[in-house]
Amino acid sequence: MSVGASITGPRLPVAVARRRLAPLGALDDAEGHGLHCGISWYGPSGLGPDRLGSEVTVQARSGLMHLHGRDAGGPRRLGLELASVAAGVLGACGVLAGLVARHRGGDAPGVETSVLQAGLLAVSHYVAGATCGEEWVPAPPGPEPGPPFRSSDGHWFEIETLDPEAWKGFWYRLGAKSGDLGRSWAVFRARYYRSTCTFPPGLHEATASCPLAELVHVAGEWGVSLAPLRAYEDVLADPAGGPHPVIEPSGDGHRARAGPAPAPVRSALPLEGLRVVEATTRMQGPLAGLLLQMLGASVVKVEPPGGDFGRIVPPLAGDVGSFFACLNRGKRSVEIDLSGAPGRAELVELTEQSDVFLHNWRPGKAAEWGLDAPDLARGNPSLVYATASGWGEGPRAPALLGTDFLVQAHAGVGNGLRPEGEPPFPSRVIIVDFMGALVTAEGVLGGLYVRERTGGCGPRVGTSLHAGAMTLQDHVLDPLAAGDDAPGRHRGRPRWGPLDQPVATAHDLLVVGLDSDGDALPALCRMCEVDAGAGDREQQVADRLATRPATEWVDELADAGVAAAMFPGSFDLATLPDDPALAPLFEPLAGPTRVPASPWRFG
Repeated sequence: MSVGASITGPRLPVAVARRRLAPLGALDDAEGHGLHCGISWYGPSGLGPDRLGSEVTVQARSGLMHLHGRDAGGPRRLGLELASVAAGVLGACGVLAGLVARHRGGDAPGVETSVLQAGLLAVSHYVAGATCGEEWVPAPPGPEPGPPFRSSDGHWFEIETLDPEAWKGFWYRLGAKSGDLGRSWAVFRARYYRSTCTFPPGLHEATASCPLAELVHVAGEWGVSLAPLRAYEDVLADPAGGPHPVIEPSGDGHRARAGPAPAPVRSALPLEGLRVVEATTRMQGPLAGLLLQMLGASVVKVEPPGGDFGRIVPPLAGDVGSFFACLNRGKRSVEIDLSGAPGRAELVELTEQSDVFLHNWRPGKAAEWGLDAPDLARGNPSLVYATASGWGEGPRAPALLGTDFLVQAHAGVGNGLRPEGEPPFPSRVIIVDFMGALVTAEGVLGGLYVRERTGGCGPRVGTSLHAGAMTLQDHVLDPLAAGDDAPGRHRGRPRWGPLDQPVATAHDLLVVGLDSDGDALPALCRMCEVDAGAGDREQQVADRLATRPATEWVDELADAGVAAAMFPGSFDLATLPDDPALAPLFEPLAGPTRVPASPWRFG
């Protein structure tokens, strides 16, 4: 039986998938051997499997560009190739799931995914909130900027706290006025759900009057986490962890499997017959559990007495918070009080009949409760024990809350997102939580693959938001570390011309994929009758494109070998599932709520 895989598709997603699988020895490029993974641009959408695409056109069609530009007042490209990198990780996940199925006696002839499905997965909870039919605006948006903040000595930084009293204390200590704090806490917390955050000028004035050292001191006094925005040089000098999940042996190495062996695979879903117990909150862990369920596993979600707080966070999809419902649909929930011995014993009993245990408790909590990997391995040595943390383990992990925007700041994500000449600000889209979830699912699948391939104990898997951030930037940071630059970048930052952002036309905006696999700019020049050697050829092309509506250009550009997409001036995230071209990629959740469906097809 072959245990390897081959991968085809666009250059960057394929490179990412291959790099993710290489450490596990899961690649085999011999023709006709192994499990094949096909990555396309648009997958089973109405756009057609062979339509030319690019990262930027996917960002436009999926809503990523809209969300990233909300606070800027218009669509804005993410400088990092989020959808392409995510598609590569999804491809690696599909391959690992298929190989696990083969080792369990299943068929799993192949797997397909796409860059567009990866982009839609990244906006899942935003689409759920937009389509649930409940208008939810916690405070009116304003024209002022939101985070990050700037100190008097010129340092940009992000802050985070989950405690409203700590939030107020921090700002009062800096001299902020009560009137400026009136709506700020609600807006600050809602940025995870809304991808927008604007503050009164008084908060920015308060930080601008203090040097960074004093701000760090005040933050420490009030238990507020503060992370300066690091440059890529700082990240390379102190990376604090790499992009891959950490998979290491657990238990005493014996080969006996506790409990019933997983049932053989009899369906097209490769993880059928496997059970996952998940004790997680927010996005990283729940989305990872959802992905494992989409691959066929049954998932049991452990919630505290009274249920997860996310169940009541608006906007609601039916009777449940849309964010929670989107990420936890289809799971079986059980309420367990883990603060006492009876509840912990109940959890141990659950894991004794399961294949995976996944949690995102704070560091040290599992050991304190007697629920660490060695504790659970005594009752089930084949259990894959996975943690989804903010920073990973080790002495170099920052002593900060492990949340999306802090990790973006520390990992230097803003450098890759924004071009030269602009401040290296993080995105308001929670891209690190999303990437952290993908890496967590990948780590669990890698652990299952190692277990099934060796027949030994279930390994321990460590994943983090920071690993997700480094995965997103791996194709940028790796050349930098070698003294080089990725194409289209300078010192890791994007180099953009007039065609790299949405182009204004006679009606609506036009997004042109200069980054598509091919030579798009010469084709554009020919089509627009612009001298290919002109110094300002991009601007001349943009001026020519402005003479006609975007809809007239899209098909002509495709025929000329240039990926393109229209971005309507009235773009509405709620209408994505109604687009005939995108409708096949969505599924119903509750009432009118729609969410992106599984990004994989097997068989």
